[in-house]
Amino acid sequence: MYGVFGAVSPYLPVYLRDVKGLEPAQLGTIFAVGQTGVLFMPALMTMLADRFRVVSPLLIGLFACNLVAMGSLGVAHGFAACLMALFLNQLANQPQTALGDGLFFTLQSDPTQPRASFSSVRIWGTLGFIAASAMVFVVSTFGGLHAMPWVAGGAALLGLLNGRSLPRRLAPHRETSGPLPTVEAARLFRRPRIALFCVGIGLLVISNTAYYGFYPLYLTQQVGFEARWVGLIANIGVGFEIVYMLSFERLRARFGLPGMILLGGAACVARQAFLAFLPSPFFATIFQGFHGLTVIGVLIAPALYLNGLAGDRFRNSVQGLYAMLVVGGFAIVGNLLSGYLATIGLLVLYRVGFAVALCGLVLAAIALRWDSKKPVLGVPGDLV
Repeated sequence: MYGVFGAVSPYLPVYLRDVKGLEPAQLGTIFAVGQTGVLFMPALMTMLADRFRVVSPLLIGLFACNLVAMGSLGVAHGFAACLMALFLNQLANQPQTALGDGLFFTLQSDPTQPRASFSSVRIWGTLGFIAASAMVFVVSTFGGLHAMPWVAGGAALLGLLNGRSLPRRLAPHRETSGPLPTVEAARLFRRPRIALFCVGIGLLVISNTAYYGFYPLYLTQQVGFEARWVGLIANIGVGFEIVYMLSFERLRARFGLPGMILLGGAACVARQAFLAFLPSPFFATIFQGFHGLTVIGVLIAPALYLNGLAGDRFRNSVQGLYAMLVVGGFAIVGNLLSGYLATIGLLVLYRVGFAVALCGLVLAAIALRWDSKKPVLGVPGDLV
């Protein structure tokens, strides 16, 4: 799964600009339209997983979509063809992480299954990201970025084959009646404190879309790196991410999930500040040292935090609804806004991103401190 991400995300803006000849505003539109699948796909897939207890058929089908999308992108010509190929890829990407997280949490809630820490599984995503991204870098030194979709397609094929070894069905629920799992999950997100928390994380997601979407262009246009070095520079941060993942449980014991979320948010603010106010090759790369904090604080710890508030009947659906409302919904806004601001200037983009990230950090901090002793769905916030 993360091999597909690693082959595509560090290079996609440069690939679309240099190989497909697209403009920054078109890139922002492609990224935003690609995110629209998040408005229904994660909720739909995780609802099916919770309701019918199926796993591998869903993931196999999504990897097949990845494979078709990357093949289509490789032969696409023009804005519309690229948009359709990447929309299909995002349609598959959006629910994949929610299903993967939901599968892990569901298995760990079963006392008959062996115990494992989340970080011991998630670190393989980091390694897969690095491996695929490094492969694109090596291939691009000989023939440019034309091979990027084919590397991603190869990772999707491996994911499809591996999906056959995953559990086809999960153990049935003890309770067989009740509302749809998505409805039960929605009740959690309607709680005022959780809603404010999601808005805070959503604003951090918006700032992340500015970073991930246009950082490759920033490196090449603003500070003068060659395009082929973009993925390698991004992998410096992913390499440090391994260290943070290996330290995940120690950080969790020291700071708790709320503390980790705030550390990750603060790292996002600092990253935007470097890009916005210190445009140079040195400062454009130095923040990669704490990139792993942004990953565990904004992308991983919130999923674990919400899982601690979920019931067994809607464990997958909580992840799907979170991906739909926060990870994807705010990303749509972020991509549209980023494409417009990048047309004005990359420094303008990251200065706005800095302000948005700072607001998100403040709201998340308020939500995590607000009634932290008060139970949410029966679970005290300070025990999550």
